[in-house]
Amino acid sequence: MKGKLILPYIMSNLLSGVGSAVMFYLSDFDPIWIGTFFATFTMPFFLMVLAGALGISRTSKNLPVIQIINLAAVVWVIYQISARGGLNDTSEYVAVGLALYGAVTMQWYIHIFSNYGRKPSAAIVKGKALPELPLQRLDETNTTSASFVGEKTLLVFFRANWCPFCMNQLKEVKAKADQLAKLGVQVKFISNQGIENSKKLAKNLDLPAHYEILQDNELAAAKALGIEDMGGAPSGMPGYPADTVKATVIALDEDGTVIFGDETDNYRIRPHPDTFLHVFEPRGSVRAFSAA
Repeated sequence: MKGKLILPYIMSNLLSGVGSAVMFYLSDFDPIWIGTFFATFTMPFFLMVLAGALGISRTSKNLPVIQIINLAAVVWVIYQISARGGLNDTSEYVAVGLALYGAVTMQWYIHIFSNYGRKPSAAIVKGKALPELPLQRLDETNTTSASFVGEKTLLVFFRANWCPFCMNQLKEVKAKADQLAKLGVQVKFISNQGIENSKKLAKNLDLPAHYEILQDNELAAAKALGIEDMGGAPSGMPGYPADTVKATVIALDEDGTVIFGDETDNYRIRPHPDTFLHVFEPRGSVRAFSAA
């Protein structure tokens, strides 16, 4: 259900912000529309422009800077109305309504949409092997997680090309390619987004030989791990399935045993590679000993 609401949320606030800018001009620069603009436009601008342009892979849980901007904008609108002795015409009612709409929907996005409400997976347990995961390579040959045994492996389950936080996370992991190669780690990016979409991603990322994108048909692997997100994809994304996966990172040793797992409960919060690369270091190393 949440997936069906996110695009309307973004677009309604985006259009409200643009409309506020237009009204600011048409009203001979009435300052009330400045508040309405920042109350509605800030979040969609962050999600649609800044997250991608700045390569943001993770945020704080409650986005305090954006919330402060939003709150200040609403206070500004209320101050303007108070200074005028109350609401006097239709445009002022609209300005107040839009500002409050921006504030309420932002809270929905931060506290409801962003959170999975997930419980820890019973299949991702440190010191235990994962269940066998059926997967498909981009050449459409079938494989399973059993093929990972014998090599250290990093699994990154991501939502799809449409998710800027996912794309930035993958780029961040790719930036550690040399370090991962020295540690003898194979990297698997896994999604159910479809072979063609993943081929486009592979081309854009220009992945080194020890990286691979795998297709999770019908979310079979995700369901085996209990990390599927049914109906979690935004509506209005042609060419992508409606169901997706909850962002998850898993590290396996040569025996296929879990040595690290991150099951974020907020899709905007992803682990930085530096927080888990140490698990692949030889057990006798100083870093591995200090992290144990």
